[in-house]
Parts: sequence; structure tokens; C-alpha cells
Amino acid sequence: MALDVAKALKSKTLVVGVLSMSLLMSASNAISGTIPAMKEAFSDYSTANVELLTTVPTIGTMVGTALTGIFANAIGRKKIAMAGFFISAVTGVIPAFFPYYWPILISRMFFGFGSALFVTLSVSYITDLYDGDMQRKLLGWRQAVGNLGDAVLLFIASLLITISWQSTYLIFFLLFIPMVLVGMFIPKEFDNFSIRSAVVDDEGHVVDKSASQKQTTNWQVLWLAFIFLVVSMIYNVMSIKLASYVVDEGIGSASLATLIFSFLIVATILSGVVFDKVAKVTKRLTVTISEVVIGICFIATAMTKNVPLMFALVLIAGFAWGIINPALTARFVDYSPAHSMNLTTSIVIIGINIGYLISPYFFAMTASIFGNSSAGFAIIVGGALYFVMVVIELITLKLDKKLTV
Repeated sequence: MALDVAKALKSKTLVVGVLSMSLLMSASNAISGTIPAMKEAFSDYSTANVELLTTVPTIGTMVGTALTGIFANAIGRKKIAMAGFFISAVTGVIPAFFPYYWPILISRMFFGFGSALFVTLSVSYITDLYDGDMQRKLLGWRQAVGNLGDAVLLFIASLLITISWQSTYLIFFLLFIPMVLVGMFIPKEFDNFSIRSAVVDDEGHVVDKSASQKQTTNWQVLWLAFIFLVVSMIYNVMSIKLASYVVDEGIGSASLATLIFSFLIVATILSGVVFDKVAKVTKRLTVTISEVVIGICFIATAMTKNVPLMFALVLIAGFAWGIINPALTARFVDYSPAHSMNLTTSIVIIGINIGYLISPYFFAMTASIFGNSSAGFAIIVGGALYFVMVVIELITLKLDKKLTV
């Protein structure tokens, strides 16, 4: 019996399946608290090369992102998404059993490749299956669900790291959970589907006619990818430097640093849920205001050793990031050429991952230029650069009057 697509689109189980793809979309951040311990374990390697272990998945992610569309067209995006979860789960736990630099480096690249397969599709499923208020709401929920998963992983990681830094990698077994949910709740009939090009056939079923359309891009998509690249690169300073700042300054242990970082994630859960309401109030200044808030919080965080205050600042910064991300993601629909959402998503995600990949080296470069290699200084630089992004955002808004968020 053929699936009634129109009915399926209104199904709550479909929403669960689609959002489950974002449940652990930033799972790689969960091992950020292992950096200080890995610096000791791999003392023969530079700090930047050790920090590379947390960002090297982006190399695999860029390859996977570029190939996701091809794989999805050939095999179907549901199977590709499930394969991505499987690859990431298996390769993600390898460092727990082989705690050596090169096995970790290689396994982390494959982890990133697997992640790309489901993260890319987590956006296109939402933008292809839904439109209007529902689409905007789910983009916010995507951010919230993703960061809820990250918060749970970070909490578990803060417990596992007290056993050993290697044990922390066991958390990636949890990637099998969303793999099962996708398999159960997303019909294969949505493998090639876009609500903007769908028509109703004689039997009342919704049929997509866009699968054969050639995908293209434009300068607005490339500009959006660049913006995502920069804001991701800057924001990643917290992931690679917060644990070192807390430990180096004698504020607390690596476990405390992981717990503090988890609050950065927790705050984005709330902002993801209320994003559509916030955006209706802040409108065109949504990104601008959020960038100002993050800039202030980053600088203040690196200037305090008071743990409760640090928790508060991290919470506020996380809330603001939870607004920026879906706000910029909502521009996919405004900028993407017709029938090209998969390509648009791939281009932007590649930009994001380039930002994460070069982040350790960018901050190593700023340390060299200013003669200050402390983790606190790197966080201050990150905060200052957000004010540069405020200027760029205001110019973007002036040039593009059509943007509503």
C-alpha cells in the first residue's frame, strides 16, 4: 500500500524521526575536556596538534558533506543517514581501545565523515518537508534537540573523564539511538521530496517532481557559508580553550571545565525552543544582538576566576549562540536557488567545518602575533572578533533589505 505522503507530513512520529537526526549532531564536542590530559599523554606533539584531535573530524566532514548529495541520490537519504550514524558510532569509540595519537587522528577523521552524512540531511529534511512557521519552529527545535544531546553527552563525559580520558570516547556508542529512530520513523518515500515542488496526484497523494532538477548556487549562499565559517571558527575557541583556561589558571579540574562547557550547551536548548518567539521580537537584529552578547560574555569569562560567574556568563553566551545558529540557517531558504537545498546545505556545512578545522591554528597564529599563548587571551580575542562580525552583519542588513531575520 502506497504511503499517504500528505498524512505522513502531519505525523508527530515524522517530527521525532527528523529531529532525532540532530540529537547528537555536535557529539564531537563532548571530548573537549580531554585536551589537558591528552597534552600530557602526547607531550611529543605541539599544543595545536593535540587540539587538532578535537577538530580533525572536520576533514572527514568536508569530504562526507561533498558526497552526501551523490550518495543520497543513488541510495536514498534515509539509508545514508543511518549509515552515517553507524560509521560515527564505530569509529568514535576507537580511541577508547587504541589510545595512541595516529589511530585517534585517523579514527576521528572517519568519525567526521560519518557525521557529515546525517548532519547535512538533518537540515535538508526540515527545509524540504516543511515550510512557513513550522519550518522556522523546527529549525529552532533542531538546535535545541542537538544541544540537549550534547549536554547529556558532556555530563556523561564529565563522569567518564574521572576514570580516564580514553573512557570518554565510549559515549559515542549512543549514536546508535538516533540511527534506530531514523529507521523507525522516517519513511523512505521522503528520500527525494521537496514540499515547494510537490503536487497532488489523482489519488490524493503528494508527489515530488524535483528529483531530476539540476542543483545550482549563487553568491548569497557562498557569502552565508563564509559567515558561518567565521562565526564557527571564533565560537570554537571555547571548545578548545575553556578546559585549558580553567586548569591552567587553577580554577578547577578538567572535569569541572567539562561541566562548565555543558552549561554552554544547556543554554542553547532553551534558546532553540524559543527561537521563533525571540526572532519575532528582535527581527532583523537577531544575529546582531546575539553577536554582541557573545562578544561581551567571552571577554568577561576570560577575565574572571569566579566559578559561579563563569557559569552564568557561559549560560548567556550559549543562549545567544542558540539564537544565531537557527537565524542564519533560516537564511538557507531565502538564499538557496530552487531545487538546490541539498547543495546549499552542503556548501554551508563545508564552510562551518573549515571554520572548526582552522580554529586551533588561527588562535595559535594570534598567540604568536601578540606574544601571548594563554588560553584566556585566546578567548578574549574570540570575544573581540565577534564585535567585528557585528559590523559585517550590519553591512549585510543594509545591503539586503529582504532579510527578515
